[in-house]
Amino acid sequence: MLGAVGGILIRLPEASIAVVAIAISIIFQVLNQNYLTSLTQVLAASTGLYGLIAIGEAMLMITGEIDLSAAKIYSTTPFIVYYLNTNANIPYGIAILLGLACASLIGMVNGMITVLFGVPSLIATLGMLFFLNGVTLSVSHSQPVVTPLVEPINTFLGRGQVQPIGGLSQYAAFIWLAILTIILTVVLKRTRFGTYTISVGSNLLAAREIGIRTSRVKIANFMIMGFLAGFNGIIESIVSGSTDPSAGDNTLTLYGIAAAVIGGTSLFGGSGTVIGAVIGAYVIAALLSGLPLLGAQATESDIILGISIVGAILLNILLNNLRSRRRS
Repeated sequence: MLGAVGGILIRLPEASIAVVAIAISIIFQVLNQNYLTSLTQVLAASTGLYGLIAIGEAMLMITGEIDLSAAKIYSTTPFIVYYLNTNANIPYGIAILLGLACASLIGMVNGMITVLFGVPSLIATLGMLFFLNGVTLSVSHSQPVVTPLVEPINTFLGRGQVQPIGGLSQYAAFIWLAILTIILTVVLKRTRFGTYTISVGSNLLAAREIGIRTSRVKIANFMIMGFLAGFNGIIESIVSGSTDPSAGDNTLTLYGIAAAVIGGTSLFGGSGTVIGAVIGAYVIAALLSGLPLLGAQATESDIILGISIVGAILLNILLNNLRSRRRS
C-alpha cells in the first residue's frame, strides 16, 4: 500500500503538493471549526487571483523563462479597457478584447526583448514592470476609476453572477481559473505546442537542432502569460467594481511564481504542470488566509510561508532525483 502511494507521489509531479494541500486544510479545520465555512469564498477568490498568474508563470517557466511584470500587466489592462471605452467610445465588449490583445502584445514585447536581443527575461520583464507602473500611474494620475456596468458582459465575467456556470461573483476568478487550467493542461500534454514548450525548456540546443522554432515557442508563452495576467486584472476590476492603478502589487507576481514552484515547476525549465501551479496557489491562499484565523500575526505568516516555499522546492528536488533514478 505504502509502496503504491510512494509510486504515485514519484510518478505524478503534482501529487506531493496535493497531499500537502489536503493536510493543510485538515489541520486548519481541526484547529478552527469555522475554517472551511467562513473562508470558502476568500479561498476561492485568492486561489483564482494567484492561480491565474501561477499557470501563466508555470507555462513560461517550463521554457526556462520568467515574467516579473505580470502584476503590472494585471493592473494596466483594466485601464486600457476603461480608456478605450470611455475616451475612445469603443463598445465595452470590443474594448475588453482590445485590452486583452494589448496584454498579449506586452507579453510579446517581453518575449522579443528576451529571445531576439538576448536580454535575460528577469531583466527584460523587470524593466517592463517599472515602465508599466510609471505609465499607469501617470495616465490615471494615481486615481482609481469606476468599472463600467455593461450587461451581460459584467455578469459573465464576475459581477453579481447568478447563472449555474458562475455562481456568486466571489467565485468568478476561480471558475475561469478552472476553465483555463483544463485548456492549458490539454495544450501542454496533448498538443505539439505543449511538446515543443517542454522540449525548449529541457534542452534548448537540442530543440533547435530538431527544427523547433524555439524563439516562437518562448514568445508565444510570454504572450500567454500576458493574456492571463490581463484577463485576471479585468475579472478583478469587474468583481470589485473599480480599477485601481496600485492594484498590481508586486507580491502578486511573487505569489504566482511561488505557487508554480510549490506546484512542482522547475525554475530551470523542462518540467512542471499547470494543475500543480493551481494547487500551489491554493496552498498559498490557505496559508495567508488560515494562519490569521488561528491568531498568527502577518510577520509570523510570512515566516511560515517562506519556510513552506523552500520546503516545497527541496521536496521537488528530492522527488525529481527519485524520478531520474527510476528512469535510469
